[in-house]
Amino acid sequence: MTGYELHVISNGKLAWTELAAVAAKIHPYVTAIHIREKKKSLDEIFLGVQFLLETGIPAKSLYINGYPSIVTAAALGGLQLQGSTPPLSTQREFCQGVQRTGVSIHSAEEAKQREQEGADYVMFGHIFASDSKVGIPPRGLKSLKDVATQVSIPIIAIGGMRPERVSSVLEAGASGIAVMSGIWEAEDPLAAVKAYVSELERKEVG
Repeated sequence: MTGYELHVISNGKLAWTELAAVAAKIHPYVTAIHIREKKKSLDEIFLGVQFLLETGIPAKSLYINGYPSIVTAAALGGLQLQGSTPPLSTQREFCQGVQRTGVSIHSAEEAKQREQEGADYVMFGHIFASDSKVGIPPRGLKSLKDVATQVSIPIIAIGGMRPERVSSVLEAGASGIAVMSGIWEAEDPLAAVKAYVSELERKEVG
């Protein structure tokens, strides 16, 4: 696996069986598979995670968006929190035992604040125009570079990520990328993942 990070974010459109089938193929090549299911309840997500684990997806490969209790109960790889999350110092009781915590941010100031609070990484975007952010201007590579100069923790860039854009994103200071539709909606998700990995490895070697 490359030293750069590759996070795959679930799109909320797949049944657990479909998600598991793809995850089983791609998990050896990625840093994390984020379970981001906004329309499902905590109980539904907990049962879904149990299903994924039972089908052989390693716990360390799974990150959960927003439910620290699931992360700690199943000893998963990480927790991803929304930008609106209160200061992490107030969340310590809930997040105790979480191996890795990331927070979504939208500015350099937010990144600095979350780093001071103890976040292990931040997720910044959207960098390029994205189908999930229609009508909202992308923040672009210049903003990404500005964030990268302000913090020392990893920055994961998200939004409109395609393999041909990976190099410019890493050059702007990102430690990795996050992808949603580029993988789940690909005709061959494994081939799509390998295309991203190839670009990350090429940049690493270069």
